[in-house]
Amino acid sequence: MGKSILSKLKLSRKDLETRAREKAKDEARRATEEARKQGAPSLTKAELVKIKRRDELIVQYMPYAASIAGRVCQTLSSAVDYEDVLCNARLGLLEAAKRFDEAENVDFRTFAYYRIKGAIYDGLRRSGWLPRTLYAKLKFEEAANEYLQHKSDTAVKSVDFNAEDEATETVNSLASIYIISLEASDDFDVPDENGVDLEQKSEFAEVRHYMREAIGSLPEKEKQLVKMYYFQNKTLEEIGEKMNLSKSWTSRLHARALSLLFKRIRHMASQIRNGNDGGSKEE
Repeated sequence: MGKSILSKLKLSRKDLETRAREKAKDEARRATEEARKQGAPSLTKAELVKIKRRDELIVQYMPYAASIAGRVCQTLSSAVDYEDVLCNARLGLLEAAKRFDEAENVDFRTFAYYRIKGAIYDGLRRSGWLPRTLYAKLKFEEAANEYLQHKSDTAVKSVDFNAEDEATETVNSLASIYIISLEASDDFDVPDENGVDLEQKSEFAEVRHYMREAIGSLPEKEKQLVKMYYFQNKTLEEIGEKMNLSKSWTSRLHARALSLLFKRIRHMASQIRNGNDGGSKEE
């Protein structure tokens, strides 16, 4: 009886998504009005077109954000509240629409996907419900996507492109991303009963130990980027703004940091195998 009453009172998923879409429209409209008020005399026609396009993206892709929220809920526990997840998905979409630059020639769905999912996981993290492997998986997917996009752009522009060297570099860098993502997930206290306890594997634990040392030995800019991106959950756009770098330069710095990390891990492992704890840093 009580369960029946509760189910009647609870809004259906469709109702929640409709409400989220309306709220997204209202927030977009409010942001546009605010921008006009603050910069009425100086807002150019191009800027107004950009704001209008941002609002259109929010309205157009709210169902997409809702579908991501639904898929996340399906993979998690029934204890997770769909309305909370949907609210965070909407915030991620608003942030993605605000930061999207069509000149970068990237599909908005791809660009928005990790912002939406990241906002959902941030919300779960704040509420104290986020298994380590889920955070590590998301961070790996996001960082790998950013890295591969950068490599794709640079390969097209490169004159002396060597496919074999590129493939080796890519595999090594993706391995670095994977290890750092797991290292960053150590900040979470929520147990993950379904996760594989890789810490029990001594070889992997050793590699992670090398990764900690390698991160600490990076040049200052690369070290700062790695810490902000992987451990403080900043986007590359936010890091670029903070470090006064363009998106392309931030991506290049990220790729360089990954390359240096793998070289240094390999160098440390070689030093240990040869019975020598010291060794010079590789640049």
